Amino acid sequence: MSATPMQVLTRPFAIEPVTSIMLPDGIFDNAIYGLRITCHYTNTGREDLTNVRLYLESVSDPGIVPQPRVWAFPVIRAGATVRVGWDADFQNARPGKPFVSFVARADGFEAQRSIRQIFVSQTRFDPTTNTYNCSIEEGTIRISGMKAIGPKPDGWWQCNPDKPRCPPRPLGPFVPTGLTMVWEPNPAYAGVHGDLPFSDPWWKVLAIIVAVVAAIVAIVAAALGAGKANFSVGGTFEETDPSVSCCTPKGAASGKPEFTVAGVSSAIASGAIAVACSDDEDPFFRGQAATPPAAGDLTVAENVVADWTLPEAPTAGKPYMADVKWTYTRQTTAGSASHSVSETQTNIHVAGALQVETPPTIPAFEPLWVRMMVSKPEGNMFRGPELYAFALFQSPDGIITFVVDLTDDGLGFDDKPDDGVYAGSLDLKRAYREMLQYDAEPYGTWRIFVFAQDVNLVAPGTAPEIAAKTIGGFFVASAVEINFDPSLPCPLKAQATITVT
Repeated sequence: MSATPMQVLTRPFAIEPVTSIMLPDGIFDNAIYGLRITCHYTNTGREDLTNVRLYLESVSDPGIVPQPRVWAFPVIRAGATVRVGWDADFQNARPGKPFVSFVARADGFEAQRSIRQIFVSQTRFDPTTNTYNCSIEEGTIRISGMKAIGPKPDGWWQCNPDKPRCPPRPLGPFVPTGLTMVWEPNPAYAGVHGDLPFSDPWWKVLAIIVAVVAAIVAIVAAALGAGKANFSVGGTFEETDPSVSCCTPKGAASGKPEFTVAGVSSAIASGAIAVACSDDEDPFFRGQAATPPAAGDLTVAENVVADWTLPEAPTAGKPYMADVKWTYTRQTTAGSASHSVSETQTNIHVAGALQVETPPTIPAFEPLWVRMMVSKPEGNMFRGPELYAFALFQSPDGIITFVVDLTDDGLGFDDKPDDGVYAGSLDLKRAYREMLQYDAEPYGTWRIFVFAQDVNLVAPGTAPEIAAKTIGGFFVASAVEINFDPSLPCPLKAQATITVT
């Protein structure tokens, strides 16, 4: 028999289960102990496959411990891509690029392995220097002097580390407006350009990881307790009682959705770093090109000091701008050289129209379903594995909210795979059992909130300088909006409703 034509074609990515969000560029960080190894599995054959079983066989790093699970699909259509994931313990994971072995088997075929690398970083906070350190195989980046716009009860305040200590607000969001990044390559290198992190993304991605991980650690601790994340990342967050901004949905099923909203907000806010530092070529790469060292000199450290202003708040899927000034300095065995830039950058992780479809009414205990379509700026639709998407279903009384995956795989309420329609459903009969625990009422109007992040689909083996220009994990659709004006309406908006009769 031939091997099952099911393959993991692109790099698996990290999902944080409490918030349901993808971490920046799908990179795993061991400051968060519990992460979900998620991948898109594609039927590469010309025929539908039946009785398909998918499982994670092993990880080359023994410090990563996945929970066993077999995903079973009665049918996977030809060309369709399904999304699957395995919860894993990353507490003892080593920074690096371990291999993960996945196995697929369908009726009439032998087992087929897909072996892919994942990226793992290690973020820690040093309170003695007020510095975040993010380590990978290629070196360590140290983040300090982080400036941000953060929330307060009567609006937004400016946070500057040169002034009195910023009030800790663990669930944020904090919108970064400046930072200092120091890269210490391992080892020191000769020539103009050093190794890219993981031989893939720009150095700035590590700064985004630090910002998001620092926020997520506080959220995870608020949801699950301090034993589920490395609190050395959180700084003073552990000293503050968790609080949630207005209009976040309440709930207990499938995690607590108020933490999903906090995580989404933090990820959108942290995206300002990516915008200010450019996706095409980041300040490190451009600074290196502008400061070539002399023959025989070794680069031992590099730093970027960046500050920017945001004319408007970061918004998922919108081309908001950042006016940025940055200075790069290369430190070599012979001395130092600097390069400065002042420019305006624009968010390129954008989307066009968002369409959300639900039935207006549903009889009691029939499945509740939603279909979402997100267009690209040029008019084409995001399709299949291009998005990681999910929805929140909030009960009519607001007591409980459920997290539902949205996929474009031709299964369930998705009529056709890879057609740009991401669908998901809530089994109300099963959900009602959980609702009874909270005296939640199924009758009335359910509110639906949808979210989508883009996925890095660069093929393994792509040249690092090309691969670095594609970064995944940015929200292109969100029911949460950040604004700097407290007089504006609630920033959490339902995109659809369903009335259960």
